[in-house]
Amino acid sequence: MRTTGSWKRSRQLNDLGCSRSSWAKCLRAAAAMILGAIVGSVIISSCSTAVQPQPPTGAVEHVVIVVKENHSFDNYLGSLESPRPALPYCTSLVSAVRCQYHPSDIPAYYQYARLFGYADRYFTDVHGPSWPNDMMMTAAQSPLVTDPPPPLSTWVCPFTCYDFTTIGDRLSESGISWRNYGEQLYDPFRSIDRFATERVHNVAETQFVDDLSSGRLPSVSWVRPSGSESEHPGYSIATGELWTVHIIDAIMRSQYWASTAILLTWDDAGDVPDHVTPPVVERSDTGKPIRYGFRVPLIVISAFTAAGTVSHALLSHVSLLRFVEDVFHVQPLTFRDRSANGLASFFDFSMPARAPLIL
Repeated sequence: MRTTGSWKRSRQLNDLGCSRSSWAKCLRAAAAMILGAIVGSVIISSCSTAVQPQPPTGAVEHVVIVVKENHSFDNYLGSLESPRPALPYCTSLVSAVRCQYHPSDIPAYYQYARLFGYADRYFTDVHGPSWPNDMMMTAAQSPLVTDPPPPLSTWVCPFTCYDFTTIGDRLSESGISWRNYGEQLYDPFRSIDRFATERVHNVAETQFVDDLSSGRLPSVSWVRPSGSESEHPGYSIATGELWTVHIIDAIMRSQYWASTAILLTWDDAGDVPDHVTPPVVERSDTGKPIRYGFRVPLIVISAFTAAGTVSHALLSHVSLLRFVEDVFHVQPLTFRDRSANGLASFFDFSMPARAPLIL
């Protein structure tokens, strides 16, 4: 298993911000940074400020992406907006049509958002449903802009099958371990011919906690629930939230807490449009807007994410790919993830590692 502890130092070197005229001073600062790493401490410098020692701890070595189903930002986290979206209150925990939930309905998600970080301009990559957005999250491209016809068994090979490169391929090429946990709903890797029947990287959701407890957590994980725990319309969001808490608690109780970035998101907006108009950056041949779709929540949880962190940057599902690529130094898949904004603003490695928040 290959992991990386260098993402923090890469960010520091990129942040030197030195002009051409002061390159010699910057080289000296970079050399000091390398020396600091050798002796066990990390030095952050700029061309205009004194060198400040930093504690040696703190690097992202594991990324866990938790994917839930079909809720817009307004529907779930609208109470974080000021003013709130002009939507009525959702009276059902299993059906949400043009309404919003209150913090008391999903208290854990509000605690995670407020006590760690969230993005308020995180959009789906396709103005459409689950399949194309899950594929964007996996490969930074999608040959479809809508779901394949039912049943779910036809969403994967041999019925719906492609051979383009995924983030899994990039990680494998670099010797970096990864796994998708959970196939009861839709595992997008199963729509790629070489992963159609593969059982090393695509396993049951229940194996995630086993791998945590046995010290076998891959460098990158996707965790996907069963239908009843997915929060898809027709299933209880309370049950789904409990499942999410179970997964996050398991990470926080494990040896991996201080080295893990947890990225919690929803694949599409479901039945509740969002009041923020998505920017249009891609259109179909007929001129129909494809990218972006509505906002959905992105909650970022780690030992180095300060409480109250809010990103206002333009982000989308391919930003998750960009983050994985930045952390593990793998090449982007398409122009979408290459040009996407990353998630570095959610992390402050100069702060002491935070204690876990067990709910």
